[in-house]
Amino acid sequence: MKIVPGILLISAFLTLAACSPQPNADLKSDGVVTNEVESTVSQTEPTEESKDEITTDSVNEEQEITATTIKKGDTVTIDGYAELSVSKQKFSKKIEPSKPGNFYTYYESKEEDSTYFALTVKAKNLYTTGIDADEIANVTLIYDNQYDYPTFSTVEEKGGEDFTYSNITSVNPLKTTTLYYLAEIPNEVADSDKPLKALIKVKDNTFEYTIR
Repeated sequence: MKIVPGILLISAFLTLAACSPQPNADLKSDGVVTNEVESTVSQTEPTEESKDEITTDSVNEEQEITATTIKKGDTVTIDGYAELSVSKQKFSKKIEPSKPGNFYTYYESKEEDSTYFALTVKAKNLYTTGIDADEIANVTLIYDNQYDYPTFSTVEEKGGEDFTYSNITSVNPLKTTTLYYLAEIPNEVADSDKPLKALIKVKDNTFEYTIR
């Protein structure tokens, strides 16, 4: 008679054990969910390495400049802003206006190992109000595809008899002015047969002019 209760107790214990929650199974289930979330995050968020690649690509795209090739006498138009053409280029120790008057301004290199380069540009104002002459364009010389020489500008006045400062000269609407973009460069650059070009930037446009 004592055996039966023992059997009943064992049976009840086994039944309770089978029906009770199993922590290990829950932890396993939680682990699977966590792994799925982590997997989703790793697929959607860029790694530090991929972020670096994206940043590098963006910088490289910004550094790339798309330039339109122009030649002497070509007229380029930036709608609603300006019309430009390169009319002349010159290497010289002394740069004078095209028709020097009795008293005139000129630019002369005082260094034995340097000279001036001048790029002459005709610019017409297509804007509805005056434009400061020094804001029309920005010109940089590129020597041997690696050396940069910035330029500064001056404006012809009095029909070419003199120069005046471009930063105090306003070009009225539909008026044309003559700008000289000057750079003092080493004689080596002036005398070399290596490539020399001018990058002319107007607003968001870049034009490439081959000097030689």
